[in-house]
Amino acid sequence: MLRPQTWYLLLAVVCCAVCCIAGAGTTLQLVVLIAAAVLSAAIVPLHRNRRLQAALCLLPMLALLAWYVLLAVYGGPENMRWQYVLPAVAIIAVFMARKGIVHDEKVVRAYDRIR
Repeated sequence: MLRPQTWYLLLAVVCCAVCCIAGAGTTLQLVVLIAAAVLSAAIVPLHRNRRLQAALCLLPMLALLAWYVLLAVYGGPENMRWQYVLPAVAIIAVFMARKGIVHDEKVVRAYDRIR
């Protein structure tokens, strides 16, 4: 059974992939979306090192925020409406994954303190 954090990170990967397939924005914006998807997918197997995993969760969130900055600067296609929401969903999913990872780390530390 997968941890909820893994599901959140996979949701972020799917949101970024769908946004890329839909052709959301310029080439630079697509590169940022691909980078966010790859980073989110790369975080999943790091479950044994929760501190590193929590720290690396900030990178896809920053990349997705950069996508919105690039959208504001360069603009996007006029016919693309629902695709604008997908990076925000991915940001929320990565945030929820990070929150779960930090919670797991706190639980493990509390357990180690009891021993």
